[in-house]
Amino acid sequence: MNAVLKKMAGVLVLLGGMLWAEPEPEGEQMQLTAEANVRTYESGQSFLVSLKGELPAGWHAYYRNPGSAGLGMQVELTAPSGFVVQGPYWQAPQRIVSETSTVYGYTAPVVVWRITPPADAPEQAQLNFSATVQLCNDLQCAPPTTTDTQMVIKRGQAEPNPGWSSAEKLVEKLGDASVQRVCAVRNATGYELSLADPGYAGDPTFISEDNAVHPALPQSVRRENGTLHLQLPANMGDDAMYPAPQTRPHDLIGQLVWPGGEHTTIVAPLRSGARGVPADFFGIAFGLFLGGILLNLMPCVFPVLGLKVMSFVQLSGGSRARVVAHSLSFVSGIIVSFVLLGAALVVVSNFSTLVDIPWQDWASELLNDIGGEDRSWAAWMQNEWVVYGLTVLLLVLGLGMYGVFEIGVTASAAGQGVQQRSGVTGAFLQGLLVTLVATPCSAPFLGAAMPAAMALPGLWLVAALVAMGLGLGLPYMILSVFPGLVGLLPRPGQWMESLKQGLSFLMVGAAVWLLDVYLSMHSGDSGLSVLLGMVGIGAACWVYGRWCPIYRSKLSRAVGLLAALALAAGSVWCSMPRDASNDAADSTASIAWETWTPEAMKEALEEGDPVYVDFTARWCATCLANKSIAYTEEVRRLLSERGVVLMRADKTKDNPAIDAEMRRLGRSAVPVNALYVPGKEPVVTRELLSPGYLMEFLQQHLPPRQTH
Repeated sequence: MNAVLKKMAGVLVLLGGMLWAEPEPEGEQMQLTAEANVRTYESGQSFLVSLKGELPAGWHAYYRNPGSAGLGMQVELTAPSGFVVQGPYWQAPQRIVSETSTVYGYTAPVVVWRITPPADAPEQAQLNFSATVQLCNDLQCAPPTTTDTQMVIKRGQAEPNPGWSSAEKLVEKLGDASVQRVCAVRNATGYELSLADPGYAGDPTFISEDNAVHPALPQSVRRENGTLHLQLPANMGDDAMYPAPQTRPHDLIGQLVWPGGEHTTIVAPLRSGARGVPADFFGIAFGLFLGGILLNLMPCVFPVLGLKVMSFVQLSGGSRARVVAHSLSFVSGIIVSFVLLGAALVVVSNFSTLVDIPWQDWASELLNDIGGEDRSWAAWMQNEWVVYGLTVLLLVLGLGMYGVFEIGVTASAAGQGVQQRSGVTGAFLQGLLVTLVATPCSAPFLGAAMPAAMALPGLWLVAALVAMGLGLGLPYMILSVFPGLVGLLPRPGQWMESLKQGLSFLMVGAAVWLLDVYLSMHSGDSGLSVLLGMVGIGAACWVYGRWCPIYRSKLSRAVGLLAALALAAGSVWCSMPRDASNDAADSTASIAWETWTPEAMKEALEEGDPVYVDFTARWCATCLANKSIAYTEEVRRLLSERGVVLMRADKTKDNPAIDAEMRRLGRSAVPVNALYVPGKEPVVTRELLSPGYLMEFLQQHLPPRQTH
């Protein structure tokens, strides 16, 4: 609780200082001094210039990466044309700790540039400096200020400046200490930075360039066999005071600073430190294994597995080798699909990093993945396209199992046709299909084990998912070890077709469940287009099954296939996910409709506002058509400009008040759209609306907006 209060206090102090603090007196602004390491410069020979800041006692300026809230110091040097300017090179910052926050900053900042004059340099050069800083102390922050200064240096023989303070020793790169054997490892809690111990006094502090290392959390140092090891806590972005990088870094970048002032710049490629078996791997894998066994009973999976059992029935009485081959091939399909699924999760979670590095480094980055809580198994089901695709797949599978259509290599029979033509291949494809339809299902033990598995390093995540696949395929592995068990299954017969059709209802039921999920995600104003699209997909399956069997003529099959494809394409277009901003069916989604009641309408009219009432019902097809096309952006803008109160009278269920109002308007059936203007009789639109008609109607009957 104390830590939380301190963080809150820090935010309030920083915000209060930036928003409400009065400007600091002139005496407390940063004073700038510029100097060069030469009295005169020589054409073509480089020299150094420094900019030093003098701060009032108790105040500090921020490093270019302030670490926390605050404005990092910004500096600029402008030299004459032709002068080459390198830098700025920044002084290694301090880690400044207060009661409320930890920041990176300076109490006496120094910045250095290297300048190379051209061969035809002028007799003298004027260098202009500008520094923008925000000064803070433990209690408040002054508003950011910009201070300018300049210096003039003449051309000569590059005479050294005896008063030069060796500022280059204080700044990055120019004054870096020499260190060797630098490497960085990404691990579960952050990063481990290792380097040959240079022998400087005290323990160094790492100042992160991009806040990948949390500024406020402690860093630990240990020395071992001449090597310095720093354990650096990762910034997970869970504290708003210390913003984390947008993408996961692939290099550890920053300044390593010793208490005596020694410093060095660190740019170390990160590699994975996850080399051993994670401590909780076996518990997670066992939970997923049990969950995989129970997945066999889930409505998404059970119908397909029922068909697989029937394929074993057909093998009863056959050779032992055939049963073993089918079982192992089926389980192999499951395992391969889980490996591919795990690999896809690792790729997706590292995508932002992959786009920032050369493609040649992709394999190394993925193999060195160390996991993270940002991965989510549920992320698949948060994507509209995934849910939509699974819904269509399960619907088509259910229709095929019921017998609406048959196909040589039928997905609905989970490879049943393939079983007859290429048994081992068919069994492998069945295993792939089982994993696909299992993704939307969950089972006991998966709820806790799956999030833990998502946080595992990439290779161990794949291994954990393989354990889940082994649980899913366990019954068939048992059959491969004891193929004689197949003989205990009933003999093939008509019951198999009845079972297949009965299981189809479970498959369609799973599709309906996913359809409900999809409708909750769909951007349209009404789910009617989605439902009609699903009916159309079913009709396309029926057309295919009716006119494309092998016994039909080539002409019949060709026409039937084209008709089925056209119907399926139109149905998919009608029901597929789409951007709400481009969704024609969502033309009323941005309108704030109020619920119509006689009292609400009377109150609005008494206040002098015109009222537009949409008398509608969800079972009214014409009403839905009007909503889909009539209320364009232009119409909505006109309604808003004229101050029209929009009300919707929903007649989906019986409502005597709505019926009475419609009778007063001379109407008995929806759709009815009426405009009420104070002091005038209501005006009713025609039944079918279009944007052009509605614009003309509103412009004709709406008065200019009245202010009141």
